Amino acid sequence: MSRSRSNERQPAGQGPGPTSRPQTGARAIRSVSLLILVGVVFIVALLMVVSLVGFVLKPDPAVKAGPMYLTLTLTTGAALLMLFVALNASFLPFMSRQRARDVQLVMWAMGVTGIVTGLLTVGREASPLVTRLVLGSVAFMFIMLQEARLTRARAAAPAGQAKPPAPQAQPHPRSRQRRAGRKR
Repeated sequence: MSRSRSNERQPAGQGPGPTSRPQTGARAIRSVSLLILVGVVFIVALLMVVSLVGFVLKPDPAVKAGPMYLTLTLTTGAALLMLFVALNASFLPFMSRQRARDVQLVMWAMGVTGIVTGLLTVGREASPLVTRLVLGSVAFMFIMLQEARLTRARAAAPAGQAKPPAPQAQPHPRSRQRRAGRKR
């Protein structure tokens, strides 16, 4: 009895056709989205540096200089640290995971302190800084979420391949079944 080729099953992703390489499309989308998110964080950090340098070179007499310097320094530092950690998590890993967590802690502390100080002391003049930092933080959180997913996937892949397959339930051998009164 011959088997037809239509009844043979091929493992997913190994047959001919457009579904043969689903990973390359996902990898390209992931790379483009990471590039866009890192670009957003880069633009936020650049705008924060421009704001700091602009205020240092030409301070606004209507704004309290001391609190504004402190706000600008803290928020710009947080934005620059955010850029470094985002680059580390996406394209240029140059820090260990522990060091990156420590830098993130410093970054969040500086950012929150800068935002609170700015809103409580200079008020409305700090709102563009707060908006930029919040926008950068949203992009940064998406980068961290994607990095965490990739880390989990990388950790699970070798472990899944290295383990022997789980024992499957063996069917009980049937001894001498009777069918229609005849022995087989």
